[in-house]
Amino acid sequence: MDNTFFDNKILLNSARNCLKYILRAYKIPKIHLPYYICPVVRQAIREENVKMEFYHIDKFFMPKKNFAEDEYILYPNYFGLCDEQSEILSKKNKNLILDNAHAFFAPQKGLASFSSPRKFFNVNDGGILEINTKISENFAQDEDRTLEIKDFESFCKNELSIDDNPIKFMSEKTKNSLKNINFDEKISKNRKIFSKIDQKLKKTNILNLHLLKNSTPMCYPFLTEDFEEEEKIAKMLEKEGIYLIKYGSNLPETYPEFEFTKILMIPLIEKTSKFFD
Repeated sequence: MDNTFFDNKILLNSARNCLKYILRAYKIPKIHLPYYICPVVRQAIREENVKMEFYHIDKFFMPKKNFAEDEYILYPNYFGLCDEQSEILSKKNKNLILDNAHAFFAPQKGLASFSSPRKFFNVNDGGILEINTKISENFAQDEDRTLEIKDFESFCKNELSIDDNPIKFMSEKTKNSLKNINFDEKISKNRKIFSKIDQKLKKTNILNLHLLKNSTPMCYPFLTEDFEEEEKIAKMLEKEGIYLIKYGSNLPETYPEFEFTKILMIPLIEKTSKFFD
């Protein structure tokens, strides 16, 4: 692993608390965010008493509106496959904040960015923040967690333990775990499994997202008009204890993003890979 990876980064206890840190650091009164986003993001913003204004995205996952020069915009690098969209938006909007929870290895762009190591590695917590402005609050260090994530129930328990946690510095256990991971190996593995799944599903996948040369995806997002194929894949993976997360299930059917609520986020793990041999 490159020993400089964590240089100039703030290591906190969760990605949602990285966002809270950003909101406090820049004293942000209002932020624009997409309708199609993980609900914990909205919760974090609400807890900071920051006004939210929502925007729609198109089939290429780009905002369908233009923003004023001084407005703050939150944009998620969806599935780790929206590096190009992030680049375009960072050139147009000086106050862009990148949610790289799905894109751990994506380079920092815009005003600030944050990522979630537990979306990529076997750790219970953690958030990595890249920002030029620091706040003077003294945060405690998070406690070490010992819960093993082995099924959906333990995943939910771990999520609940993070939900109400205030901003803290990353636990010593998570910090040490991350420093002992071979990042290059992880990048190669994710890209390899993604490509393997894509070979099997690209003919019926109607999403307008593709693996770019330097991108490292979190998952393989699959959207199809073939309901039987979708159901078959979901049941096949769930039978092996692999549960597929979906976002935005509460969006109205009239919204253009409603189609995205049907996306299957297939995890890029060996257990999944074998089903696409």
